[in-house]
Amino acid sequence: MMNDKLYSYGGWDAERTHCQTIFYDLETKQWTDPDIYNDVPRWNHSAIMVEAIPSWKYFIMGGECAFFAEGAARAFGANVNTACVLDLESMKWKTIKPESEEESPSPREYTSLCYDSDDSKLICFGGWDSGWMNDLYTLNVSKIVGPPYAISSIDPQLSQLTGNVPIVIKGIGFRDNNPQVYFTLGKESVPVPNKNSVMVSGTFVSETEMHCLSPNFSIHGPKEAVVQVCMSSKDLTTTACAFSFFENTRAAKSLAFGTGLLEDMAVGEEIEFIV
Repeated sequence: MMNDKLYSYGGWDAERTHCQTIFYDLETKQWTDPDIYNDVPRWNHSAIMVEAIPSWKYFIMGGECAFFAEGAARAFGANVNTACVLDLESMKWKTIKPESEEESPSPREYTSLCYDSDDSKLICFGGWDSGWMNDLYTLNVSKIVGPPYAISSIDPQLSQLTGNVPIVIKGIGFRDNNPQVYFTLGKESVPVPNKNSVMVSGTFVSETEMHCLSPNFSIHGPKEAVVQVCMSSKDLTTTACAFSFFENTRAAKSLAFGTGLLEDMAVGEEIEFIV
């Protein structure tokens, strides 16, 4: 359930197997078919809704799958071990590809599925495939779900290259738990900090606000960067804000010239010089 709606995927009837998603609005008490179809029709699968930022995720795993031609005789399908996720903002399905097929669970239906919010893992136990199973598998979906906090805006959005500019960060889910702010060279958010990332400590203000000082970004030069946040050295936010660094004005490395710098000038007249 999410936003006062119940979501349902798949199923089977005498006419055809289903691979569409439908939802029931608890306020209007009406079913709606948003015309969203997954590539794999299945039934007897497991499903779970997971709260995520910026949008909830709907996971399905396993089940029995078959494709029946119109008017063809119905038969049993084959169990599958695939998992898919529906993003409730984009309303698009995506197949989850495991890092190693050898570590994937065997095909099954009627499996139990739950979610570990601390480690961002789906937990799959047991199921049926010519016999009841007694095994347990976990699937890390942290890159899909993201942490329970997000960054939404940053002010100001630029800093001198040597840093030390006070910055206000807005978002949701912030905690007073060793907040860290990462400035990463480039225009795209990153799943984990890398050699192009510079970290500064954040100061917790509230669940929706934190403060920090911009870092010294001289190692990369005056470039564009993205800002992401993490708490207690856990996952970076899946959301990010654009940021820019500009070259400092330094007297020792600056040059000024022009008639306006001459000692003898007419009083009350405009003069010019260039820095």
